[in-house]
Amino acid sequence: MAAVPSTTETIMDNKAITKTYQLPAPQSFLEKCVQAILSPGKQCNIRSSAPTQQVFEDEKFLHSSSSLDNSCSDYKVKYDSDGTNVKHENIREYIVQERPNLAGRIFDLVTHLAGTSFVFILALIILVVWAIIGGVYHAPDSWQIVMQDGSSIQCYVSDTLLMRQQQNHHDHMITIVAQLRSRLHTVRRLIGPILQGKSVASAPLKEQDLHDDVGDARELPVENWFDLICNYVSLVVGSVYFFFIYWIGMFIWIGFGKLLNWSDEWQLYINTATAVELTFTSVFLQNIRHRHMNYISRCVSSIFCMDAVLEETIRRQSGDREKNPVIEIEAEKVKIGSRTIDYYAHLVGSGVGAVISAAVFIVWLAIGNTMHWNSNWWLIIGTYTGLVGFLDGFALRNVYFRENNHIKTHLQTLIDEEYSLFQSLGLPLPHDSETPLNKSLAYKLSAFIGHICSQAYSVYAAVIIIIGLIVAAGALKFNETAQLFCNTPTMIIEGALLIVLIEAHNFTNLKNRIKFRHIHLRRLALIKAIVGDDYVSGESV
Repeated sequence: MAAVPSTTETIMDNKAITKTYQLPAPQSFLEKCVQAILSPGKQCNIRSSAPTQQVFEDEKFLHSSSSLDNSCSDYKVKYDSDGTNVKHENIREYIVQERPNLAGRIFDLVTHLAGTSFVFILALIILVVWAIIGGVYHAPDSWQIVMQDGSSIQCYVSDTLLMRQQQNHHDHMITIVAQLRSRLHTVRRLIGPILQGKSVASAPLKEQDLHDDVGDARELPVENWFDLICNYVSLVVGSVYFFFIYWIGMFIWIGFGKLLNWSDEWQLYINTATAVELTFTSVFLQNIRHRHMNYISRCVSSIFCMDAVLEETIRRQSGDREKNPVIEIEAEKVKIGSRTIDYYAHLVGSGVGAVISAAVFIVWLAIGNTMHWNSNWWLIIGTYTGLVGFLDGFALRNVYFRENNHIKTHLQTLIDEEYSLFQSLGLPLPHDSETPLNKSLAYKLSAFIGHICSQAYSVYAAVIIIIGLIVAAGALKFNETAQLFCNTPTMIIEGALLIVLIEAHNFTNLKNRIKFRHIHLRRLALIKAIVGDDYVSGESV
């Protein structure tokens, strides 16, 4: 089968931003089908360049130049209402990718909303109302089963949305790094001749002198009392003490097993308790991650604006019009085991996963009348979403840790290039090159378990556990006891993992926030040294 040159897939309106990968040339309908089946989750390189900052003073040159026209994606072209006068504006912001299809945009919107404070508060209200109803009706079995089903469905949906969010986040961050490196290469190429051997060395700049407006990266931005409470709850829930309290509760529950004759009611108690914990923790994690990404977005927005001003200032002085270079970042090299997980993760986080989920829910509702809407019918959907959500949780963690390491590697490349530029200019860093971070016992425990859960064998172990539970439930003809047996161990393990991994998750986000804030401080220092004190809120002199 013949191979074709690098095929490109545009992922943004900006023509310079593309994904590239090698594809075999389809020779037949069968080969096209095989290619479509194998393509989900395929790793690919990302190629991107920052929009070139053009100098628009000479409009005649602009229109006569073969390298610049109104279709150029590096700047915006605006017309007066009568369509006569033309105004050109450089693109200074980072353009966030939007899905070309409506379904994809709706899916992304739902993913975004899932992490908002509104959804978090709504989930807390539902839990409180459920608890009140239980107290009024003396906590019947159906009341507990409803909570377990609701929690299983919610965690199942959350894992699906987080899978999509993680994949989008990875491509988003890698593209940002590529664009920052692209413009940094141009700045370094042009700044030498402009300075003509002059040094810009100065006394070390203090952070407070740089008018940093993105806030302290060590703490998530606090906009109201609710955010403040969430910050404290994050520390408590992610602590090793909370983890030990969780397992003490498990042993107490086991101790009551003999007293309750190991009955279905005994299993319902722990399933209900873990269901409440899973609902709270999963929604809480989405909210924390949402606020973390808001901080990163603020940093990126400010960094791109300063980068654009810096580039335009240098181009005005040098007269250079060469486009910013395209930076290609290679995809992560994965083994067959990780490739299988990526394939599954892609299906879960795509429209295919949504269609499968919808089909399952429709079938479940269709058989409700046949089963007289009894407790066993209620447990069916909880068993399905619980088992699949259990697998999704391990797959999500595997993808998260691998993709985060990929981002970390290339973010460090950008940082090294910035350090080299500062050294060549004799410009001191506006911050410590290394920021010490406190690694507590909770973090070490979280990091250890996180490392284990991030391995491919952990995902396969989860598959084996699920198969074993299904076989055991089949031997009991999938009655109520069998389904509770399927739900109990998976919910206990998932609940423990959510608690212990929240500390590692928070610590990773903290490190990334600090790195981006330091990038922001370095851009402020460059602006002060090259542009001067007249730079204000993205406006060049």
